[in-house]
Amino acid sequence: MIFQKIRHLFLFFIPFIFSLYAEKPNIIFVLADDLGWAELGCYGNTFNETPNLDKLAKQGVRFTHAYAAAPVCSPYRAALLTGQHPARVGILDYLRPNSSNALPVSQLTLPKILKRNGYNTGMVGKWHLTGYKYQDAQFEVRPRDHGFDWNIGSEIKGVGNGANFWPYVFRTQPISWIDLPNNRMGKEEYLTDRLNLEAVDFIERNKKEPFFLYLSHYAPHTILNGRPDLVNKYRKKHKPGKPSRKNCYLCDDNGLSGENCEYWAQDHNPHLAAMLESIDDGVGLLMKKLDSLGIAENTIFIFSSDNGGETNVTSNAPLRGGKSQLYEGGIRVPLIVRWPDGNIPRTQTCAQPVVNHDLYPTLLEAADIEPDPKQKLDGVSTLATWKNPSSAVSRKSLHWHYPLDRPHFLGGISSGAIRRGDWKLIEYFDPKKSEHFELFNLKNDPSEKINLAGSKAEVVQKLHHDLQVWREKIGAQIPSRPLLTQTRNLLFGEHFSEGQVSKNWFFQKEWQVAEGVLLRNQVGGTNKRIFYKDPNFQDALIRFDFQFNGATDIRLITSSNSSYKTVLHIQKDIFFIQTAQDKKGTWFPTRHGECAFEFKKGKWYTMTIEFIRDQVIAHLDHKHMVYAKHPMMRNLRTELAFQVDQPGASFDNLQVFQVGQHPEQNNNLDLIQENEARNRNLLKRRKTLDEQ
Repeated sequence: MIFQKIRHLFLFFIPFIFSLYAEKPNIIFVLADDLGWAELGCYGNTFNETPNLDKLAKQGVRFTHAYAAAPVCSPYRAALLTGQHPARVGILDYLRPNSSNALPVSQLTLPKILKRNGYNTGMVGKWHLTGYKYQDAQFEVRPRDHGFDWNIGSEIKGVGNGANFWPYVFRTQPISWIDLPNNRMGKEEYLTDRLNLEAVDFIERNKKEPFFLYLSHYAPHTILNGRPDLVNKYRKKHKPGKPSRKNCYLCDDNGLSGENCEYWAQDHNPHLAAMLESIDDGVGLLMKKLDSLGIAENTIFIFSSDNGGETNVTSNAPLRGGKSQLYEGGIRVPLIVRWPDGNIPRTQTCAQPVVNHDLYPTLLEAADIEPDPKQKLDGVSTLATWKNPSSAVSRKSLHWHYPLDRPHFLGGISSGAIRRGDWKLIEYFDPKKSEHFELFNLKNDPSEKINLAGSKAEVVQKLHHDLQVWREKIGAQIPSRPLLTQTRNLLFGEHFSEGQVSKNWFFQKEWQVAEGVLLRNQVGGTNKRIFYKDPNFQDALIRFDFQFNGATDIRLITSSNSSYKTVLHIQKDIFFIQTAQDKKGTWFPTRHGECAFEFKKGKWYTMTIEFIRDQVIAHLDHKHMVYAKHPMMRNLRTELAFQVDQPGASFDNLQVFQVGQHPEQNNNLDLIQENEARNRNLLKRRKTLDEQ
């Protein structure tokens, strides 16, 4: 009898539970790669044909001031999935195939939280949030690690530009680089078409329950490689003019006859137009499938791009610049949103500034899902702006942080930016840039032609202060300028993401990895050090983040066969470099460059150590602080270790770069000596005060 009552109650609640799921909107997010703001018909382009995207815009809201969180690929994708700024996630540039960085599995991502709340989650296409073991990356992080129930078409051998036709090989490489088993569309199967087909099939399989589909295209990323029939179509639309460059290696004619592709590297590029039309065809197929299933009204349909277009193959005019740059052409992107059941108006244009990590909290609010209180979100919900395009977003400023060790090949320079109202300030970190600031009024000068920094000093000062405060709040660091060394390539790195610690460490019980950082937090024990296995370097640049949480002394130790040691001592109120030689048990330590500094408990700091020949210099938060010169530093370093005598210290983002001598080293030594004198005076004054 009891079991029968329970059965009746269960049967009673089934429709209720199903209705809850049914009320939740489906979500489709289609992402183009490197598609410029001005490429769509609904954004004013008269050469490219995008009828389905134009139709989508008529049925929803088109944003004219939508931004990418970064001017390149990987940071955008990290921000999209986490709702956090790339500087908080720690992915600031595109990830190379051998990168030791990846989106940590400890991150609570959009597919994870949607999955917890009854969604079926699927991803099709480009991932680009991990390195690859076959390219010597220490680990791989896949879409399924971040909450996607199903995934197909993601790169497994690194991003193979131009591999757009079956069997998806990059140029002449004999191996497949993408996880698409077999071809479904014949011998001439085109990648974008195949991804569109897989996306439509996902909707068909999941039509009875709420779903989240992330269709991430590789197109129109270079090397441009469109279907021949479409390329020929656009060749006929516009006759080539004078070549704009000697060789447009970023276009591939795929055996087509006719004019060389260098003629097409501006705003009438048939290769780009062909690739975009294939994306547009897929949007049309998705819209038809939703209509046929009767679920279009309750489906949020979003289209956007991960950054601006590449200036080598297109024009982002009237916007300045393109991919890799913090000018509007590099970070402003198309954004279209349709959701009939959400009371989103039709045929509306929204000029409110929004950024892609706003989509995370916005979609949660649309699905009536509370964010995890433990997660810090940098994006804000823009649902009210979706429904009323004239409604302002609840945020004063947008920020960008794009630090680079060297300029991007498309022109990007290490920099940061802030937009507040119509004002936009770009700050350049690169010391070789003649102008440290550029200030633009986007209302009067959307093409960013007139730099007002010289005539609007008060505006520059205010915006720069706000940018600095934001960087401090989020933990974004300005890259240090190597004074002795010139960075070349990464020898090894470790970001201590949960579940992803490499086997390159000798771990002891007093040490652990938790919440994405390395911790020395166990009381007692004799294992004060944690060693990196078998390092082998001489001239190098070492970077790491650290934090005091009770410990009084942190040390970075490099040694040569345990006999010759160089130790960076970081104490709570001072730090210095120590060299020591062990001769039959006797130590001969020497201190170099003591520097007074009061470290705050719980605050993260960045330390950079440059070794070059017999010299070493330490930077704290990207300011050079301590210098030493000693013959023993010429020895090959075969040991690397952190040492913390007492519990309560954290470490993150360790990187060791192979370096060569800085071309301006001799000139920089004068600057180093001046700073050394200042530090000595500071320490002297402090000791005097202590004695008093």
